This record gives sequence, structure tokens and C-alpha cells, in this order.
Amino acid sequence: MSLLKIKGLTMRFGGLLAVTDFNLNLEKGELVGLIGPNGAGKTTAFNMITGRLKPTEGSMIFNGLDIDGKKPSQINRLGIGRTFQNIHLLTEMSALENVMMSFHGRLKSPFWAPILGFPGYAREERTMLKESHDLLERVGLEDLAQTEAGNLAYGQQRRLEIARALGTHPKLLLLDEPAAGMNPRETNALMELILTIRRDFDLTVLLIEHDMKFVMGLCERLVVLDNGATIARGLPVEIQQNKKVITAYLGERKSAGR
Repeated sequence: MSLLKIKGLTMRFGGLLAVTDFNLNLEKGELVGLIGPNGAGKTTAFNMITGRLKPTEGSMIFNGLDIDGKKPSQINRLGIGRTFQNIHLLTEMSALENVMMSFHGRLKSPFWAPILGFPGYAREERTMLKESHDLLERVGLEDLAQTEAGNLAYGQQRRLEIARALGTHPKLLLLDEPAAGMNPRETNALMELILTIRRDFDLTVLLIEHDMKFVMGLCERLVVLDNGATIARGLPVEIQQNKKVITAYLGERKSAGR
């Protein structure tokens, strides 16, 4: 059984067709890239999967459950975590506090527990604190746990977002341009990190990325969008040689008679 099965997913904004008839099967443990030129509909697809947008048409089955129409918090609790193209951190809070925030959706204690000194909350808080430190260590930020997120370097903020997403205990991790703005050394280190967390956390990973060297060296297979439509899917080596993909990325158009 597929971990995520998407069939006929379509998103219209008025007269604009942002994504049309998008189909995707993700098997447990896969690492798949969703690529395409700017405006191809990649982030729109992510937003539908995570509940930030309700699809106009189509179905989404995650781990055997229909997730169409569910709220982002519900989808997150079912096991889909994500990072964002534009970094979404609480910049005035420490790196540690940012990661701890990701645990609140899984706390069993009522919201008033800290005020009344509810003993169950104290145990949960200790567990949350330890796990948050562990996650920061995993992404190489443990020494910066008390640093305000806004004072971290750009690449470190990207890693912090990954740690925060891991704090939700995902089965499926969606990464939206995780290597954006990184230099080659940071990008290589990020590739190693993604492979490590996939193995250690038993994750399935779907990522969007414009860095083709990064994508080709990391992903097991690729799906390509252009103007909201799927134009290719296959192994990285197949996608590299696909004429439709080359045309989409280079903006080439065959002239009449050629």
C-alpha cells in the first residue's frame, strides 16, 4: 500500500488553473523530487497535500486515510511534516524554543496544565526539552540552542526548520526548496543530512528544489511540473535527457516548420 496516493489533484484560482490532474504515488521510504520552472505549481501541490489549500478536484489518501478537507494541524498530527520555501521561524525565540513549539500539537496535558502545575505536563515538558535538544544536535545546531532564530545564518535557519518539522514526528517529510540560498559546501552537507534523517527517522521524503545538481544527486526519482501539468516522471538520468523538461527549463520553443 502506498504511503501517499494522489489522484487527479487540481487547483483553480478563479480562471487560473494552477495545478491540473496531478497524480503521485509515494511508497514508504522513498526520496522523490518534485521539480519544474518557477510558477509550475510545485508549492501549490505541497499546500494542497498539507491542507493549506483545499483542492478543486481530486483525492489524497495518506497512510490509508482520506486527508482531503482536513485542517493543516490534523494532517500534521497524522504524520505529514513540512518546511517552507520562505522560512517560517519565530525569529525572536531561541532555536530551542522554535523546536519545542513543534511538540505542542502532540501534548496530552490540557492547556491550563502549566498554570496549575499539572504533574503530567511536567513530565511531558522534560521529554519535550530532551527531544528538542536531540533534534538540534542531529541538524548540527546544539551549540546554538539558546541563539535567537533571527540571528542564525541562513543555512542554519534552514536546518532549524527541518529540526522543527522532525519534532512533529512525521512519516512523510515535505521539504520546499531546502537548499535555497546555500553555498556548495552547505548544499553537500544538507544532502548528507537528508539521507541520514531519512534512514534514522524511517522517513519518506518529497522535496521541491531548483538546484539540479542537488536534486539529481539525491532523489531516487523525479516528477516534473510545467504550467501546472505533469510533463515527465522517471529516474534522474531519464529526466536529464527528456526533451520536454529541457524545453520547459530553457524556455525553448520550436518554431513552425522545424
